[in-house]
Amino acid sequence: MKKTDPVRQHISNLLTKAEAHVDLREALKNFPKDLRGIKPQGGPHTPWQLLEHIRIAQWDILEFSRSAKHKSPK
Repeated sequence: MKKTDPVRQHISNLLTKAEAHVDLREALKNFPKDLRGIKPQGGPHTPWQLLEHIRIAQWDILEFSRSAKHKSPK
C-alpha cells in the first residue's frame, strides 16, 4: 500500500475535517433562509456575501498553488 504524502494528507484534513474550526456545512445548516441576503445592523456584508468571499478565496488559493502565473481577482 502506498503511503500518503504528509503534505497532501494535511491539506486533505484541512478541507474535509473539522479539526480546529467548526465544519462550514454544520455551521450553516440551520441558518434561516430569509436572513441570507440581509446585512446585520452595523455589519458591512450579508451572510451570502461572506460565503461567496470564502468560495472565491478558496478557489484563488487553489489556483495560486497550481500555477505561479495565476493572477488573483480584484
